[in-house]
Amino acid sequence: MEREDDVKLIRKILSGDDAAFGTLVGKYQKSVHALVWRKIGDYHYAEDIMQDAFLQAYKKLSTLKNPNQFAGWLYVIANRLCIDWIRKQNRMQEQTPVMQSLEGTRLEEIEESSYTHHIAEQRETESTEYCYELVQKLLEKLPENERTVIRLYYLNEMSTKEIGKFLRVSANTIASRLHRARKRLQVDQELLVQEVFDDVQLAENLKENIVKQLESIRGKFDSFMAQAKSDPTSGADILTEAHNQIEDALKGKISSELAHLAHEIYKYMGKLGKEKSVSLHRRYLNVASDNKERFWSHRQLSVSLAMLGQNKEAIEEQVRLYHWTCENMSDADVLQVLSSCLEHSGCWAAEGRIDDWIQLYNEASQRLENPELSRYARCNFLQIGSEILRAYGRVDETLLGMEKLERFNGEPDWEHYFRFWLAVRTNRLLVYSGQEDWDRFEQALTEVRAFIEGEMEKRDAGHSVNLGNLHWAAHDIGCCLVWLQKYNEAKRFLQVAIDLDNTNDYGHFMLAVSIWASDRNREKTLHHLKFAHDIVLAAWNRGKYYQTFLGTPEFADVKEDPEFLKVLGQK
Repeated sequence: MEREDDVKLIRKILSGDDAAFGTLVGKYQKSVHALVWRKIGDYHYAEDIMQDAFLQAYKKLSTLKNPNQFAGWLYVIANRLCIDWIRKQNRMQEQTPVMQSLEGTRLEEIEESSYTHHIAEQRETESTEYCYELVQKLLEKLPENERTVIRLYYLNEMSTKEIGKFLRVSANTIASRLHRARKRLQVDQELLVQEVFDDVQLAENLKENIVKQLESIRGKFDSFMAQAKSDPTSGADILTEAHNQIEDALKGKISSELAHLAHEIYKYMGKLGKEKSVSLHRRYLNVASDNKERFWSHRQLSVSLAMLGQNKEAIEEQVRLYHWTCENMSDADVLQVLSSCLEHSGCWAAEGRIDDWIQLYNEASQRLENPELSRYARCNFLQIGSEILRAYGRVDETLLGMEKLERFNGEPDWEHYFRFWLAVRTNRLLVYSGQEDWDRFEQALTEVRAFIEGEMEKRDAGHSVNLGNLHWAAHDIGCCLVWLQKYNEAKRFLQVAIDLDNTNDYGHFMLAVSIWASDRNREKTLHHLKFAHDIVLAAWNRGKYYQTFLGTPEFADVKEDPEFLKVLGQK
């Protein structure tokens, strides 16, 4: 019945019921504390580690495949945190202490230090006694052969292979004894823990503190996001509150929950946020609980460095991440890493190392034939790679990549089919225009134009259409036509895209470019420039459209125009 209760609680939590998480904390906090206390030998630090364990469990709950195994999964998280804590303590002890003379030290400080040392020793003695009592009560339930295996496995941290060699039996026999011992202890474990710790009072508000911390951090950020979506120029005060709260929380131990939330908040703080993100991930990489978290954090670190223009450092991190992923993660993850590198390949170009990037790309491409890869992983990698190859004039490789992409994309009934269908056509438009192959260019343009106009006719006639597909087709073709200086037709498609999604900041910017280049209509141009700037005012690329404006040839004659500078946030 207990496991069924866990399943119900987990379903409630995943549905947004944080009170259910509080129930889980209350149910397991004493047993987790006992596990941690036995492992590290310090009662009060065990409280901190227990809290971190529940925070990590909350963050990763959606990844738990079998909710029936929640208890064991939670204990694994706690055990890993213990190992990290012990390693940190060992590193601290290895450092040579600096001895300070007592001469000139106030008597009160000496007395306080002595008392503190006395209390620490007393706590350590109490911890050892209680842990010993718990272990003895548990082990008394077992036959001698199983008791020995449990002692060696959990207390001496020997592997099944090492225990088997020590006892001169097979590793399979050891595994069987472990399994039987666990089954015997499973029923009575919670009762034993309760019996031993009846007289030990955990902090009464510990459960409430865990839940409140999660709610408070999430609540501030969610409030900011809601405000920013309704009015991008407001919400700065809420963001400041969320930032201050995160900064205060990060003064202590960094959990995965805090790392992810801090990263999200930093995304909305411009250059300062990028710099903070670099520091965050350099720190978090040292304490990340598993490879999945290290993978996420390392990717974010390399992206942040690239966006700060720290090209050399970004490349070093990308290469380091690539090799680490090849050793520790799946082929899909390797392709994902290269896709991230592809999106920031400007670092490599700026350092004159684009050939090195292409070498990595070709090396990773060999993994495309792995039958375990998803269709999406293959297609996403090929799309981004082909676009970068085209940007650096590798036309033959680009067209070959487009052929592979069409082959992997397959049939139109796939949910992601249209995205990659459109990517092939827009990429070909740019390749054919660069080659001045206007016949094939017109064929590709006619195909996409026919799709857009056909969907608009169906929509106007009241028929059901996929508005997302229509929006992105109009947007992508409109942008291609701006790049090719076909401004009048570009305006028509970009207006369609904006009518379907008025929050598309880049669509507004490109429409402003085409209007200014073709009509010199100041009012309309300024309107769309301001809209583009305001939409991303609070986002990661705060101020990006001023920089984009400066680099846009069509605006060469107004780069110092006060009205243009004002709508782009420049005084």
